Amino acid sequence: MKFKHDKVYYLWLIVLTIGLLIPLPQKIYTILHINTWSVSDWIYAIQTTIIGVSAIIAVFTINSSKTISKEKATLEIILSDNNDIHLIEAKSDLLLFLKNPKHFYKEYYIKHSDLKDSAEEYLDLPAILKKDKDELSYAQEYIRTKMLTVLSRHEFYAIGINSGLLDERLFKRMHCSNFIQLWEQVSPSVNQLRIQVNKDTLFKDFELLATKWKANPLTVEDIIKANKKT
Repeated sequence: MKFKHDKVYYLWLIVLTIGLLIPLPQKIYTILHINTWSVSDWIYAIQTTIIGVSAIIAVFTINSSKTISKEKATLEIILSDNNDIHLIEAKSDLLLFLKNPKHFYKEYYIKHSDLKDSAEEYLDLPAILKKDKDELSYAQEYIRTKMLTVLSRHEFYAIGINSGLLDERLFKRMHCSNFIQLWEQVSPSVNQLRIQVNKDTLFKDFELLATKWKANPLTVEDIIKANKKT
């Protein structure tokens, strides 16, 4: 069955070759001396054209396969993370803390009634990061860990997108606003963390991608164009 398909494929290439050669301008005929070609010359021309057309088709096929692979990998990561209970919990706790630290502390100590609450613990993330790890309370250490979990995951996304391993268009459609909003909320904490560990490249890909998307956010036109392509 495959052999029959291959025969049809090459027959179409031969027809295409002849179709391309026939309408050539008279000057081209003169330069190439097409009128004097023998049967072997025509066979050589057809073979060369078939190889060229096959190479072009192969390039388009490879590029199409790469695009499909990137989209598939991106969707698999997104779906997997949507089912990751630990990541979902980390995001939920971090967003609660960023919205209302006091409420977060209150909820934390309700869940952990054996631990002692303290008014001194009502600190924001940059203030927590200024403290040494052994100076942190249970609640502070907990939210610090959750923040690093969320940041590490978003840095992973950004590295994949910035390096071309993940599909930026697809990921942007699903997470553009959340990505930008999260960076704006945690950027003071990241800056403090960079100072703390003396490493200015920390979560840099996350910052670069969020800044890029903020300058060119997702629009309705982007979605319409993407849907037309599909």
